[in-house]
Amino acid sequence: MKIIKLEHSGLCLEKAHQTILIDPVEFTQKLPTHLFGEVVAIIITHKHDDHCQPAVISNLLAANPSATVFTTPDTTSLISGSIVVKSGETREVGGFKLQFFGQSHASILEDQIPCDNLGVVVDDLFANPGDSFDRPPIEHPRAICVPISAPWAKISDAAKYIKDVKPEIVIPVHDAVLSNLGQTYNNSWLKFFCDPLGIQFTPLTPGASIEIN
Repeated sequence: MKIIKLEHSGLCLEKAHQTILIDPVEFTQKLPTHLFGEVVAIIITHKHDDHCQPAVISNLLAANPSATVFTTPDTTSLISGSIVVKSGETREVGGFKLQFFGQSHASILEDQIPCDNLGVVVDDLFANPGDSFDRPPIEHPRAICVPISAPWAKISDAAKYIKDVKPEIVIPVHDAVLSNLGQTYNNSWLKFFCDPLGIQFTPLTPGASIEIN
């Protein structure tokens, strides 16, 4: 399976010319749709506009009318025809197996939950917790996305999450809120943390990819 980094927390997972998109967004650049195979599913982890852009999703569906959109209960009204999935549910779409986990977006202000949140495991290999540090329902995933900067996250939170989950590969996400210097700084600290644990820390620029199996 190929993992292509888009902007911020956006990801493209490609296998056998089929594609799953997670939180595809457009900020400083258009989606690199030339890199995509047939889009069979779009997963929107939550309703915040740095993850959910209805106009972008509409354009993707126009080009891929058979694609299924999976999202949270409080996001479905933003995306016509989307399907609500919750923690513990599984789906098979195209050649992919999806397991969903998590429930709530990490708290930004004390004792306040901003919205629902959806994490996903793909093919028992790759996990993405969305805007949370919820543990995936598999042990030691091959690769996991880890948010590295947010109003609700610190580098120490990310490091603790990595230690708890024990993946083989860490892909940093939720990074568009940082300058180039900030990304370098945060990534350096997490690489410093991962190296002694034998964990491969793999930052990807938009359009860059990694293969896992």
